[in-house]
Amino acid sequence: MKKEKRQRLIKQFVKEYEIEKQERLVELLAKKDVLVTQATVSRDIRELNLTKVPSQEGLMIYKIFSEEHLQTDIKLKKKLREVVVKIDCVDQLIVIKTLPGNAHVIGVLFDELDWKEKIGCICGNDTCLIISQSKSGREILEERLNLII
Repeated sequence: MKKEKRQRLIKQFVKEYEIEKQERLVELLAKKDVLVTQATVSRDIRELNLTKVPSQEGLMIYKIFSEEHLQTDIKLKKKLREVVVKIDCVDQLIVIKTLPGNAHVIGVLFDELDWKEKIGCICGNDTCLIISQSKSGREILEERLNLII
């Protein structure tokens, strides 16, 4: 099967099911007589700009990222990788230590993403405090950060 058709099926599965793991996509594709490896699915996920987001039940599932959010997500990934020194988490709080003069940029990018688990950000020169609605919300945000970095 051609790559385009396989990727079309993957997008269909992501819309229809709550997909937590790449292995699930491999299984669903196999049911359609499309035999691929997890590595192939991983490349397809990257090319399709799929990302993991929390479901209603709190599971991290694949979704198709909108172009607007994709640009912000790319900027956040790039900036986090460039300027983050350390990340600490406790209760409902995430503290991101950055190189001097960069914390506010991280805060602005977080605000643009408008993640529902985040209540707000307070940023200084080299520290960004992200406040979550709950400990479980903080854990979701922490998992997203770990996927990015």
